[in-house]
Amino acid sequence: MLVTVFLFLALPVWSAQAQQPEAPPANAAAADPLGELVKVMKDDRLRGELIRKLEEVQPGTAPAGGTPAAVPAAAPAAAPEKPADDGKAVLGNGGLVAGVISWLRDLGTRLPTAALGAPIDVKLDQAGDQIERRLSAPEVGDQLRDFGVRAVPGWLIITAVAFMTLLYIRRRIRTRVAKSATVGQVAREASIRGLLGLLPLVVCLSIAALWPQVLGLTRQSAVIFFSFTVPLAVGLSIAELLSCALVLLAPSKGWRIVAYAQRRLTPLAGLLAGVAVAGSLMALPELRSLIGPATADILSLVLDLAVPLIALHVIVSQRRTVRALIVKGHHASAEAAPWDRATQWLGAHWHQLGMVFVVMNIATRLFGTQGSGFIVQSFLSVALIVLALIVSAALSRFGERRNNRVRRPVRAATRVMVLDRLGNMGFRLVQFAIALVAVIACLQLWSVDVITWANSRAGASVVGPIVSIAIVSLAAWVLWVVLDAWISGVLTPADARHQRSARVMTLLPLLRNVAFVALSVLTVIGILSNLGINVAPLIAGAGVVGLAVGFGSQQLVQDVITGLFILLEDTLAIGDVVDTGGRSGTVEALTIRTVKIRDGDGALHSIPFSTIKALKNSSRGFGVYTAGVTLDVSADVERAIEVFKEVGDEVQKDTRFRGKIMAPLDVWGVDVVGLDGIVIKGAIKTLPLQQYGVGREINRLLKERLQAAGVRLASRVPALSGTAEAA
Repeated sequence: MLVTVFLFLALPVWSAQAQQPEAPPANAAAADPLGELVKVMKDDRLRGELIRKLEEVQPGTAPAGGTPAAVPAAAPAAAPEKPADDGKAVLGNGGLVAGVISWLRDLGTRLPTAALGAPIDVKLDQAGDQIERRLSAPEVGDQLRDFGVRAVPGWLIITAVAFMTLLYIRRRIRTRVAKSATVGQVAREASIRGLLGLLPLVVCLSIAALWPQVLGLTRQSAVIFFSFTVPLAVGLSIAELLSCALVLLAPSKGWRIVAYAQRRLTPLAGLLAGVAVAGSLMALPELRSLIGPATADILSLVLDLAVPLIALHVIVSQRRTVRALIVKGHHASAEAAPWDRATQWLGAHWHQLGMVFVVMNIATRLFGTQGSGFIVQSFLSVALIVLALIVSAALSRFGERRNNRVRRPVRAATRVMVLDRLGNMGFRLVQFAIALVAVIACLQLWSVDVITWANSRAGASVVGPIVSIAIVSLAAWVLWVVLDAWISGVLTPADARHQRSARVMTLLPLLRNVAFVALSVLTVIGILSNLGINVAPLIAGAGVVGLAVGFGSQQLVQDVITGLFILLEDTLAIGDVVDTGGRSGTVEALTIRTVKIRDGDGALHSIPFSTIKALKNSSRGFGVYTAGVTLDVSADVERAIEVFKEVGDEVQKDTRFRGKIMAPLDVWGVDVVGLDGIVIKGAIKTLPLQQYGVGREINRLLKERLQAAGVRLASRVPALSGTAEAA
């Protein structure tokens, strides 16, 4: 996240800062006209501005604020402006896309002159002219020969002494620090080695300072001699100092990895420091006067770009070595300290940060906003990022402990659920704010003034839509959290004995899905609008498409409307046993268009709502079972009716069926008298879907009690003719 925000904030600001040329001091020409003229002629940028102003007032051009001095007779007419692009019907004039396109266009126009103050081809021509003028001077050959005779031996001596000192130091500090050494012993050994590591720098600079005085070189020659010595001295000393600093890691990381790092990293660090110092020396007036300002600017640009490229090579080739020096292992536990979690993250992502720093350095150099050196900026940026990671890890650990400490019940109140989710989001926003502040501070270190750019017109056109998109997304998320928490609270019963109604369990999930789709559509529309896309044609087109779909899918619309009324009227719900006329079974699922029914054979039927003309629901209100028995024509009817009532009373008192019966058995009496026998019927009222079990028990008891009472049941007697034939 830090890397993404780092690049996102930095890129627009470079273009904004590249637009701001340095204004010459006010009333400078009035103080010393001749001196100021000399100063303008020496400065490439001011000289270029003077040439442009002279070109503006020459014949054939128009001075600022006036009319042309002379217009050529054959001047072509100005080309008519092109009409507005038709793409603006979809892409509006404002929004994030328009803002980004605007500063990218301005970036493309100003980038060629930002790094050198002039286009590169112009600068190369100036450098060639300056070198040619200096080499064509009659005395330059003798001067170069005299300087080479005096300077080359000194450089050879300095190089030899520096490497001899280096060999002595390495022979002196060959002893290793034991793993059992204390922190004080390790720090003392590292300090001694660090002081010894400064010897190459002291020796080289001392000889470089004394050599010109011994040979009587001029001040300019002495500065040049000294300048060519400094990169070598600094590179050797930085390499030795880094080698000494790695000693501090020996007790924790082991001498094996430390020795490998000393062998692989220290030469590259010395080369990096030497090239960086050489690039900064190109700003010395003596060197610029010797090789020419344009040549010095080009060499400075080349050396400044070489530093991040060397650093990129180090990052790619030594990423595992540096990671092993930063941290051990691959994962930090949830209970780890904030410092450990921060170092773990840094060890896993340090190469990505390094690549970002390389890109930042190259970009700031090309945009002409480079401040201090690459190494200093990188170290300070890493320190800020590590500090932000520690604070963020501390907040994350606090939030995890709070969630583990506060145990919510299975069904928490809606207010509690909303506060919990908003609290977690608050932690994330605070962590994002910490990362944003760290990134802005890092960009300030890289001379990228984000705050000033954001307050400018170009920055507001980019930052404003981003903030609007964030607010729209956050508002939609808050609404969804509140609605989802309310629905979850309603669907989750407070007690297992108090289950929600089937209607609530059916409609609320559908309401949640509809709300999610509606919020998503509104959020997308808001984001597209802030991106600068004209959403009016899109909405109108969606309306036309909706009408076309509606006309082309009338059956689908009929299914949806019928299903909506069926659900609102609570005609059926999940778990009900229904009969649609052609299909019967248990309702397993409901959508806005269909009902899914599982029949007694286990088959699942998906039935569109529009095909349901009449619906029989056996799961609502109560159930009634009609019990009946057929007696022989000679049976005692009164005794049978008494037995019928006794069976009803017995079933109602049975503990297995007492909770299922809503009303006692109502014996209707003799229902049919016919050739097959006498039919006695009655009915009992039960809970929904419980009538079948109660009815089966009544039938069983009726048979047993009637037989025990001697009441004959109807039976079919075989025909006499069939018996005679068999005889």
